[in-house]
Amino acid sequence: MKTACLAGFCACGIEETATARPAADTGGQADAPKPATMPQKWIVTLLPMLAKGDREQAKRILKGCSQSHYEDLKMQATVDKFHGQPDEFLAFLRKQWGWIIDYDRNLGVIRIDENKSSCVCPLVPRNHGADLGVLCYCSEGFAEKLFSEVFGSRVRAEVTESILRGQKSCKYTIALKPATT
Repeated sequence: MKTACLAGFCACGIEETATARPAADTGGQADAPKPATMPQKWIVTLLPMLAKGDREQAKRILKGCSQSHYEDLKMQATVDKFHGQPDEFLAFLRKQWGWIIDYDRNLGVIRIDENKSSCVCPLVPRNHGADLGVLCYCSEGFAEKLFSEVFGSRVRAEVTESILRGQKSCKYTIALKPATT
């Protein structure tokens, strides 16, 4: 499983927003669900099995998988424009990705609401019916890489609410001064 994830089969929930694709105008009608692809079926089988095992190990594996998604999206080119400029980066996220962001400088905490009503992960089929919440660890790894690069120091990201975990939107907390372990 670890090898498969490291080979690039896992991705985090930032794909749709990272590529900044505008939504198609459907005339007010919902898009018809697309049939699940083989990678989507594969992930729908894998993730519940990971969730039943050692949760910390699953977290490490999926956070590690986020690197392949980060590279696939060529996020470093975007992040390089904002290195050392967190306010400009947060403005970019608000404007280009539609995120709702609260930055408490005194506490060193950023709270983010992706502001989407469905999971944007390309590996998650719309009507999957499986418990895929463990995939959010990949999103945590992606966010940690993203914000660590911009702020120039290690951060800790936590998905606090998730569509895959039954909430209405995906929300993150980014701790700029991560607790030492």
